[in-house]
Amino acid sequence: MTTANNKERIEINGIPTVLDQFRGTPYIQTDLRVSRPIKAGDQWSIMPFIEFFNLFNRNNPGANYVTNIATLPVPAAEAATGNVTEICTNASCTATAPISSPSQLRLAGGALGDFFGPGTTVGVPFAAQLGLRATF
Repeated sequence: MTTANNKERIEINGIPTVLDQFRGTPYIQTDLRVSRPIKAGDQWSIMPFIEFFNLFNRNNPGANYVTNIATLPVPAAEAATGNVTEICTNASCTATAPISSPSQLRLAGGALGDFFGPGTTVGVPFAAQLGLRATF
C-alpha cells in the first residue's frame, strides 16, 4: 500500500508497512495431461489422453486490493501524511474508528477478485476431459 503520491509505503499507527503486506492470496493453478501412445501396425498410432484443469480445485480470488491510501475511506489529513490511525465509518467521514489491524485496510479494488462474490473469481473449478488422437 503506497502513499497518495505513490512514492513510499504507508504507516499504520506510526509503524511502517512491509512489502507484500496487502498482496493477498497468490494465484496458483495446476493443470496436468496424461497420455500413452499405442502402436497399431507400422503406420497407425492411437494416443488416448486425459487432461485435468485446476487439479487441486484451488479458489483463486485474484487478490485485487486497493493499493493507494488516497482511495481508502480514511481521513484526508491522514491520507496526505501517509500515517493512518483511523478509518471512516460513514460516507462523509464524520465518524471514525481506530485501526487495530492492517486487515481493516484490505478493501477490494477490482472486479477480478472477491469484489462481486465467489461466482466471479479468477480461475475455473476442477475440470477434466478425455480425448483420443489417431495418427496414420
